[in-house]
Amino acid sequence: MLSDPRLWAVVAHALIWQVAEPKMQAWGERAVALLSGRPLNQTRRFDERGIPIQLYRDLGLQYNPLFVAAQANRDYQRRKDPARRASFLKLTDWLLEHSEVEEGRLWLPYRFDLPRLGLRAPWCSALAQARSMLAFARRYELTAQDDWLQNSVMAMRTLAPGSSLTRRLPDGSLWFQEYPGEGQPFVLNGMLAILLCLWDTYKITGQEEAHRLFEAGYAGLLARLGEFDYRGFSYYDLNGGIASRNYHQKHISYLRRLNRIKPHPELKKYTVRWQAHDLLPVGLQLFYNPRPKRIAAFLLSLTGCVGFGWLLTLLFPRGT
Repeated sequence: MLSDPRLWAVVAHALIWQVAEPKMQAWGERAVALLSGRPLNQTRRFDERGIPIQLYRDLGLQYNPLFVAAQANRDYQRRKDPARRASFLKLTDWLLEHSEVEEGRLWLPYRFDLPRLGLRAPWCSALAQARSMLAFARRYELTAQDDWLQNSVMAMRTLAPGSSLTRRLPDGSLWFQEYPGEGQPFVLNGMLAILLCLWDTYKITGQEEAHRLFEAGYAGLLARLGEFDYRGFSYYDLNGGIASRNYHQKHISYLRRLNRIKPHPELKKYTVRWQAHDLLPVGLQLFYNPRPKRIAAFLLSLTGCVGFGWLLTLLFPRGT
């Protein structure tokens, strides 16, 4: 029994899913895009200048300021590498070139529609604004050029109360909207990432407005965090969309970092609870968190692994 390749194929399948499911999702997106020209959802590419450009299944190739800013911040973390430093400078230049300044606020508009959320171009995202704000602050830190500090401050102002990207909760705290409008105002990964961007910007620039926005958003997060719990897993948003494992792990990572910055029992509670459920065997996760596409992908890959094991038993029969 222990020498049966089919058994080891099942074991290997379970282990791979346990430790590498989010990476497999990304690999799957790239593979489908390579084979069919269209990903299942979206995947990243780079244009001839090295600027990230997203390939969407239904929208084609589009520049997304969020992913440009995210890449800029990743490059900054490795700025000792001359190529990464040059890329950081190029990407922050791109963000500034594609921004719009209006009444002292710097906006990074999206130039494509997002029909599933009812968003029509141009529209802006609080998360893209926050990541750009941080990238500009880091450009200021790197170059000591005051213009980049001003760009960061102007991007920060788009998150202030009264902005279309910020919702004031009944207790006076704030929630920053990854997607504007009424359709999807409460998105957890976006809110957590924005808080972290505000904190990092505050630490670089010393801007008290960044600290005030962080504190108001931190209070807003605590006010709504419990609503994102789904039987030990997490919701992506408060419209009932359950987080994929990739986003669930992001929630855990962001909460852990936020709790290091400003500890609170609620942050620790959900970090521990969600981490414990993420460590459950994937088979149990599928039972407690039955997301149809995830179940289908799991069963399809399991069938392939068992089929491969069965093929090995035909090619190398036991006892020969």
